[in-house]
Order: sequence, then C-alpha cells, then structure tokens
Amino acid sequence: MSGLGCCIWWFLFGALLGWLASWLLGKLIGKGPTEVARAVPAPVAAPAPRTTDGIDYAAARAAGFVVSGVDNLEVIEGIGPAIANLLRNNDVKSFAALAAMARPSIQAILNKGGSRFQVANPETWAEQAALAAANRWADLRRLQDELDAGVRRV
Repeated sequence: MSGLGCCIWWFLFGALLGWLASWLLGKLIGKGPTEVARAVPAPVAAPAPRTTDGIDYAAARAAGFVVSGVDNLEVIEGIGPAIANLLRNNDVKSFAALAAMARPSIQAILNKGGSRFQVANPETWAEQAALAAANRWADLRRLQDELDAGVRRV
C-alpha cells in the first residue's frame, strides 16, 4: 500500500482509535457517548426583579402593569409621555412625589406647560400614585377600571 490508499487506512484507523478512546472514557466517567451528546446545559434563571427602588414588579405584572421604575408616571391613567416628562421636569419624579401633591399644585404645573396640557384633569392622579407607591397594584387596577382618562365616570 502506498500513496492515497495508505492515507485512507491510517485515517480510518485514527478515527476508530478516537472512537474507542471516547467510548472507554465515557464508561470510566459513567456516561456513554450518546449521553454526552444529549447533555443539555441547565437553563439560566431570569434575573430577580429590582426591589431596591421599592417597586414590587411581580405584583405590578400580575395586575397587568408594565412598570420600569418609580418614575414611570405613565402608569397613572390620564398621564401620557408628554405630561410625564412635564412632571419630571418640575421635580415630580416618583409615584410618592406625585401622591404627596395636592390637585392645585399639579394643575399649576400643567398650566405652566401651556394650553396643550391645561386640558388634562388631574383629579385622581395623586390617589393613583399613592396606590402605586404603596405597591397596591390590584387596587390601582380596580380604580382605573372605574376611570375614564383618569377621571371618575359619573
């Protein structure tokens, strides 16, 4: 045997020797080659929800809210992105801060923002924010079911 035929035989001999070594090692370790091939890495656990900011994200999700932090004022019915930014720019940066405000103070910020903000009615915003700040997400959902654009239905 010479040339190409010899190379093929050496290749096959090496492959057979490799398979045999793998099989023997598998027997010594306790897993056969098929078990090693089927081994699946354990799933990676999802990171724990943030709790350092006081928000119970699991309870919020259970009540149907998607909350990204204490400054996620858009959770309050009647507050959209523009009003939330106006409030944040006027140092109302959390549910607790909004909950502590009286309606006239909130209205003053809206008036300062201009005519497009003056049409908003902050009647229940502090009440809703208090529920969010207290992680009473199910109660907030029930309240919002009774509201229309943040205002109680008559």
